[in-house]
Amino acid sequence: MALDYKTLGKRIKFYRKQMHITQEQMAEQLDLSLSFISQIERGVTKMSLDTFVDICDFIGCSPADLIEQSAIPSEDNSLDFYDLYQQLPRRDQKLFYHMLKAYQEHLER
Repeated sequence: MALDYKTLGKRIKFYRKQMHITQEQMAEQLDLSLSFISQIERGVTKMSLDTFVDICDFIGCSPADLIEQSAIPSEDNSLDFYDLYQQLPRRDQKLFYHMLKAYQEHLER
C-alpha cells in the first residue's frame, strides 16, 4: 500500500498542534524552512528519511506509528474534527466541549 502524504502531513500537524508549537518554531528547531514544514503538513512534498525521523523525534512519536496510520485507509475523521474545532472562536470551543462532554456522559448511563 502506498503512503498517503496528505494523511501523514495531517498527523504531523496534529501532533505539532498538540504541543502548542507553531510551524515557525518547528522549522527553527529542526533547521528547516517554514515553507518546507508547511508543504510537508499539506502533503505536497516528500521529505528525506533523516528529516522524517527528526520530525518524529520532535513531535514525540515513532516513525512506525505515523507510517502505519498514514498507510491504512480509515474513516477516522478525528484530524478533520480537530481542525474544525480549532477554527471555532474560543468561546464556541468551550461551549462545544461542554456539549460533547454532556453527550458522552449521557451515553455512559
